[in-house]
Amino acid sequence: MEHPSFWGWLKTSGDQLSPFSVDRLNGGTDDGRGLQVAAFSVLFQTTSDTMRRFSMRSGVFCVCASFVMLVSGCASHRVAKTAVAPVVVNDAMREALPNDYLRVSFVPAGVKVTTLSRPGALRAFVTATRLYSPPLKLADFPYYSGLVNDDKNVLVAMRCRPRHPETVDAVLATWPNVFQAIERDVPPDPNGCSSKPVTPAAQMACFAKAFVDPPATAVPTSLAHTFSYAGTLYDADHAALAKWLQDNYGIFPAFSGMGYSVKDSYSLDSQPMTSQQILVKSVSSEYILKNVSLADAGCRCISVAPYPGRSGGRLNPAFIERAGGDGVCKEVHRLP
Repeated sequence: MEHPSFWGWLKTSGDQLSPFSVDRLNGGTDDGRGLQVAAFSVLFQTTSDTMRRFSMRSGVFCVCASFVMLVSGCASHRVAKTAVAPVVVNDAMREALPNDYLRVSFVPAGVKVTTLSRPGALRAFVTATRLYSPPLKLADFPYYSGLVNDDKNVLVAMRCRPRHPETVDAVLATWPNVFQAIERDVPPDPNGCSSKPVTPAAQMACFAKAFVDPPATAVPTSLAHTFSYAGTLYDADHAALAKWLQDNYGIFPAFSGMGYSVKDSYSLDSQPMTSQQILVKSVSSEYILKNVSLADAGCRCISVAPYPGRSGGRLNPAFIERAGGDGVCKEVHRLP
């Protein structure tokens, strides 16, 4: 960076001051604290005229002031990037919605994926893209979403940034949000819940409508109320409703309803967990979106057939964005 010359004053001998010019900056170095220290050449110009007397203090002040202006000028060209604390990032993704989602699934060869979830389902689970930077290996990624890697099937990975968020009606995957989403997806008849509904869909709609969430002054009491109500879905009298949730929302017994997927919960039926384990493993925020087309959800999608070492590749959101098809799943031979 080169600066135009400017004039300052330097005391030379006796009480006389001679003007000098700073022609240019000869590069610069970083002092290790993010400050750009300019290295400059000072060219002295002598003069035969007697200059007005200045005190040594005044002369030194002018030189120092000139130097400060030089350093400040260079520093102004460097804009510091302020990192956002992870706790603020996580809060923003839960209080609001990220509108930037990742979804990973494994499908048999030949299956064409055109919607977020399987055809006929009402909702699909996704996670927040920002949680997975730097990218994880494929072998590790699914565990955080309550899944497992499947080396025998085709990997389908999509990054979705809906242009019209209302189209996907995304919500953090909590039980209260699920019940409200069901009321929107399967609105019950005005008087349909006064008598016993016949179909599982109508029964589920009435079950969701009957949920109340009063404020409480004790967190365990409030949570116990919600989980007790949701827990009845898994007793013997509500098996049809539990099946409806699986088929239409992808909600299995491993669903916590806290807005977090439970890591390592894929094998919950054969490896039960304590409440302590469940709470500790609730790591990755999860959301449910309407099961719309990939195009409507603003998705870019890749499909990767099995190959030796695929599980060691990185599931990089930037790669999915760059290599994936716009609204369609594009075949990619290898992960980065």
